[in-house]
Amino acid sequence: MSDTMLTERSIHPLAEGTARDFREGRLNRREFFATMAAWGVSAAGACALGGLPTPVAAQETPVKGGTLRVAMLVKAFRDPRLFEWTEPANIAACCNEYLVRWDSDFTFQPQLLQSWEASDDAKTYTFNIRQGVTWSNGDPFTADDVIFNLTRWADSSVEGNSFVARLAALMDADGKALLPNAIEKVDDHTIRLNLRQPDIALIANLSDYPAVILHPSYDGSDDPMKALAIGTGPFELVAFETGVRAEVKRRESAWWGGEVHLDGVVWTDYGTDSTAMIAAFSAGEVDANYQTTPDFLDLMEGAGTVNEGIATAQTLVVRLNQKNAPYDDVRVRRALLLAVDNQKVLELGYGNAGLVAANHHVGPMHEDFADIGPAVPDPSQAAALMAEAGQTEHEFDLISQEEEWQAASCDAIAEQMRTAGLKVKRTMLPGATFWNDWDKYPFSASEWAGRPLGVQVYMLAYKSGGPWSETAFSNAEFDTLLDQATSIADAGKRSEVMAKLQQIMVDQGVILQPYWRSVYRSYLPKVKGYGAHQSFRQFMDRVWIEA
Repeated sequence: MSDTMLTERSIHPLAEGTARDFREGRLNRREFFATMAAWGVSAAGACALGGLPTPVAAQETPVKGGTLRVAMLVKAFRDPRLFEWTEPANIAACCNEYLVRWDSDFTFQPQLLQSWEASDDAKTYTFNIRQGVTWSNGDPFTADDVIFNLTRWADSSVEGNSFVARLAALMDADGKALLPNAIEKVDDHTIRLNLRQPDIALIANLSDYPAVILHPSYDGSDDPMKALAIGTGPFELVAFETGVRAEVKRRESAWWGGEVHLDGVVWTDYGTDSTAMIAAFSAGEVDANYQTTPDFLDLMEGAGTVNEGIATAQTLVVRLNQKNAPYDDVRVRRALLLAVDNQKVLELGYGNAGLVAANHHVGPMHEDFADIGPAVPDPSQAAALMAEAGQTEHEFDLISQEEEWQAASCDAIAEQMRTAGLKVKRTMLPGATFWNDWDKYPFSASEWAGRPLGVQVYMLAYKSGGPWSETAFSNAEFDTLLDQATSIADAGKRSEVMAKLQQIMVDQGVILQPYWRSVYRSYLPKVKGYGAHQSFRQFMDRVWIEA
């Protein structure tokens, strides 16, 4: 295998063009690595083609032993293809792994895949499955296991299965079933995917947190002790109590990835009040956390932690559910967007720790982003539109979680709506209550994890009937353009279509999205290999505790 390609084939014909776009400033670093991964180019090869230095590994010598104690919400476990949050995926990933890992440097690394390659027309992908991997019960890991998982992910009869949208290019035109020849088993360690149309997001989707690879004996149980009983990962699950704690320990049988340094990991749920988490650090109860919001960074540092941050596509989306009046009126939706100054929300709600967004859920960190201009507030026009819609006396109820940064951001939005002459009340719910109906509220705010490509977000959340559609938005022109965009390999040409998609989002007032978040993670100096991640992922196979 060459140093450039993940397989033995010659460099993909579109890879050099992608590298040229990067060298000439038309792609940023994360966009570049995301696209090169789709062509099967290794991270090291992408660095070489893009004129970047190859990353040098840290020289510290890891120490074996110790249990890492992490402050993190322990959210309810479900069939992993139905995961809606990163937290349960972080626990599951210690036991059951992924085909591909989206790393903290924004590259895609093969995990249970040894390599992959795309055909010249990007309609055929060949997956070379890592050999020498065994499940914890001794079964060999083979192509049949990957096919089992791909088939499960494509099951459109399962309510809430977001993977049907991720695998749209493998499905029939109605998105109801896999194409007859979608998945071919070449041999015990090779499969071939035959796509209906090119899909630039395929590799990125396989790294998303619901893409946990499960043993063929898995029957869909929501009991994590059953679901994760047989895994390929370095740890095994020993406890899981929603809202309280979860624990894994290093598996006794050999792991294909080699040495694992931690004896185990314990996650403790301290709720959404950051002061409780800080108190736990000060009392010596935890070593690391899931996230630290900007307004608590100084306090965390005072508790003896190292704070590490990273700019991301994480965001807060205030969605207007069009199944509910008055949000079924585009004039009302447009008025709400015009009433709010996104820069002020970033300042008051998140301490300016991020970038202002423009109400269409695609940003400059996405390779397919098109700059269609900022969101310009106009309170007088907002009031006029509301009067035209006959909703001047309507009282809007903006619902958010109690978590500090989300509550503060929604408070800032509500105050600006009031300044524009609108009537607004605020409802704040505990996280556990909010999550029960997170996709059904008429007017509410939800946290969205970052993803490498804008088309991924649009496919999941805004295509008609999308699995994570919080807005009930349905637009035939949007759907047609999105299918077109996902099939365009060239980022520049794709952004031309994305400009039209983004404009539809704004013109239809689909969401109010004020900012992109920089995210932070805190840990004690003795914790090594942990660090921040753009989607809050935790790679415990790399972590060790200094003696």
